[in-house]
Formats: sequence, C-alpha cells, structure tokens
Amino acid sequence: MMDATSESERTSLDLSISSPKQAYYVESPSSVSQVYDGDKSSSAASLIQIHTPNYTILTESRLSSSSRTSNGTGFRWKGSSRRRDMYWLERPYTIDEEEVYEDNRGLSVGQCRAVLVILGTVVVFSVFCSVLWGASHPFSPIVSVKRFDLHSFYYGEGIDRTGVATKILSFNGSVKVTIDSPAPYFGIHVSSSTFSLTFSALTLATGQLKSYYQPRKSKHLAIVKLLGVEVPLYGAGPNLAASDKKGRVPVKLEFEIRSQGNLLGKLVKSKHLNHISCSFFISSSKSSRPIKFTHKTCKLTTK
Repeated sequence: MMDATSESERTSLDLSISSPKQAYYVESPSSVSQVYDGDKSSSAASLIQIHTPNYTILTESRLSSSSRTSNGTGFRWKGSSRRRDMYWLERPYTIDEEEVYEDNRGLSVGQCRAVLVILGTVVVFSVFCSVLWGASHPFSPIVSVKRFDLHSFYYGEGIDRTGVATKILSFNGSVKVTIDSPAPYFGIHVSSSTFSLTFSALTLATGQLKSYYQPRKSKHLAIVKLLGVEVPLYGAGPNLAASDKKGRVPVKLEFEIRSQGNLLGKLVKSKHLNHISCSFFISSSKSSRPIKFTHKTCKLTTK
C-alpha cells in the first residue's frame, strides 16, 4: 500500500514538472499595492503566472479588472486602474529601412553638383582676379620733375610767433611735374603727399597736388606751388645767408605720388607709390631763372 502511494506521488510529480502548461501563482505583498495605488484592502494582490519550460508573465493588463479566484486556493484579487501604470505596455516597434537610409546617405547627387559648381565658380573668379592684378602690376605711372621756378626768395631780421628775434624767410616757387600712365585697359586715380622743400632739415616751403582722375594711356602735366610765409630760420639763418652769398643754397625737394586703378570695381585694385627726391641749388639773386632737372637730379623709388 505504501509502495502504491509512493509510485502515484512520483508519477504526479513527474507530470507536474514535465507539463508545459503547469502554472504557479505568486501573491505580491499587500504593502506594494498600498504604496502605488493607495488601496487599503489586505486581500489585494498581483498574480504572476509562470509556465515551464517557457516562462510567461501574466500582467495585470491581461487580467480582467473584476475580482478573480485562483483554482483551489481561495485567494481573491481586486483589479485597479491605477496599478496598470506600474507596467510597460507591450507595443510593437518597427524600423523603416528606407527612412534610415534617407537620414544617413548625406547629400544627394544634385546637391553635390550644386556645391561643385559654386566652388568651381569661386576658383575661376579668383584666378581671373589674380590674372588681372598681375597684368596691371607692371603699369606703374611714370613721374618726371621737369623744372623748378623760383619766383621770390627773401630773408631778413624779424620775430617768430612767440616774439623771439630771429631771421624770417619768405619763399614763393613752383615745380612742374609730368605723370604718364602707360596702362592700356584702365585709368588711375592720382593723389600726392605734401611737397616739401627743405634746407638743412628746415622746411622752407610746402605745396600740394590736387587729386584727379587720369584716363588710360595718357600724360598729365601738373604745376604745384610751393609757398613759405614768414618761416623762422633760427640757427639755420647764418648758414643760409653764407650759402646765398656764394649763390648756392642747397635744398631738397621730396614728395610722393600715389595712384590707384580699379580693374573690377572695388574687388580688384592696382596701387602704386612713387617716391621722388630731388637735390639742387637755389640763390636769391637768380630767382627769375628756371632750374631745369635732368635724370640725375631726382631719384625715383617705386613701390
């Protein structure tokens, strides 16, 4: 009798283990239910159904909201709408391969062509501007000082603006300058710095060339007046008087001619700077005679 009972229990136990539909129900503590949904009923419990060998979790979403009774156990479970928030809803998630390909494939063929066209246009335009600038660079204006005219040259005793007694000089002269523009394709805007006539680092007279526009392949003749009104000589007075008695007062004329040619509006410009320095002699007794310059009289520096 004992053997029959044992054999029956073993058979029942083997069937319960091997059966894939055998279910186990586990009751969750009522305190968990009270924390999440505030239900004070001590009989509230969540049931978990586990199948072997494939484990399946029976969630509240699969159970009815009404109370259920387990098979033979007598436990009851009361459904709650708030407890459903404790679980993730099982929703299918799909990935569209075409959308992923659209997002990761980068620029289209048309966009690449547009970018290449823009880059090519910029490169060609830059090369064109560089060629224009290089072609215009050799066409620097040619500046020549033809002659210097001394109209008046007087000095004597006097006082400066502060009342200090010294020798005072009055000077009136003019210089004739020609500017030749050999550029065949563009005109130039010409301006100058201050024309300065000095003696032993002392400025005797100054002048200014008026700015103007010169057409292409043209020559311009400019006459610049040099004036010095009541110029105090201070310590240079005796030296100037001694040199003038010999008829040879060494002076130096310096100025700069600036030119700018606009080749492509304001995008491409051709600029040149000519610095001219001329050394010669003057005398108060020869004020009416023009002084002609040669290529050895002046030094020209082009930048």
